[in-house]
Amino acid sequence: MADAGRLKQVNMTLIREAMRGGGEHSKNELARRTGLSFPTVSRIVDDLVEAGEAKETGTAASTGGRCAKQYALDPAYRLFLCLRLEGRRLSWFVCDLNGTRLEQEEAESTNGILHDIDTLAMRVKARYPQLAAAAMGYDGPLQNGVAASSVGHPELRGVSLQAHLEHSFGLPVAVERDMYLVSIGCCCRRKQAPKALVCVYLGRSGIGAGAAIGGKAFHGANGFAGELHYLPIKNNLEYAKSHFAGADMVAYYMQVIRAYAALLNPDRVVLYDDPLISGKVERIRNACAQTLPPQALPVIELSREFTQDYEAGLCALALGLVEERL
Repeated sequence: MADAGRLKQVNMTLIREAMRGGGEHSKNELARRTGLSFPTVSRIVDDLVEAGEAKETGTAASTGGRCAKQYALDPAYRLFLCLRLEGRRLSWFVCDLNGTRLEQEEAESTNGILHDIDTLAMRVKARYPQLAAAAMGYDGPLQNGVAASSVGHPELRGVSLQAHLEHSFGLPVAVERDMYLVSIGCCCRRKQAPKALVCVYLGRSGIGAGAAIGGKAFHGANGFAGELHYLPIKNNLEYAKSHFAGADMVAYYMQVIRAYAALLNPDRVVLYDDPLISGKVERIRNACAQTLPPQALPVIELSREFTQDYEAGLCALALGLVEERL
């Protein structure tokens, strides 16, 4: 029976994937797309309709025989929440299974971050009873969901964000460092993901990086990979507090890229735009070309889509939790 149950879950996942992204589908069409037998597809689709996860949407145009019924997933059957913390600013949005946003908001924390999260949990749960999971991005190092030191919010040091959010929301929750999410989102939004990708971002809490290898985030042993202020660069820890006052940004970025080239050998490095490197990316490319052999030189690109990549990574993390729950 256990094997039969697992097989049904596998087949159900295949059918969900075939139906996901919108559109209407007949049972025959789903059988062709998944390679499953028509009776198997029919039983699973009927189960999805009975549970409210899918709905009958009408019939297809007649081709001379009986008109086939059409079905579609109900994107509002389950919802997920994405939260993003950067410095004192907490932003969040609620999405349906198609990624359509139902509500979003951002504000500076004034009553304490954990208090604001707890207040948000009460509001969102009351408004969206279909909420199935939440994912949060954190702009500092994490170890097993526990926040380490951070310039932006020292009151979170030693707090298990994972446990706190799970208690507040009463739902499956995943908490991930921001740059890991950015690297995954950057991969997800490309038609072909790089073999090894590094994303570098300079924000309110300093500079950080995320790497994705084979489309999966590289965390290191304890989630510390990408904490660039600990590289052996002169004045590096001071730069975290002074926001790079007096720094040679071309030389700094060159040293960061050279370190990644030596350790990970990425084929692409994405630098997110910031006033401190505005107009300097070509000089950064030239500096890297002068200090690295050709086979180690990655493609270096400038991106203005940090938020889009970050939120794509958040959605991927949250949707994975929803699918596990389904």
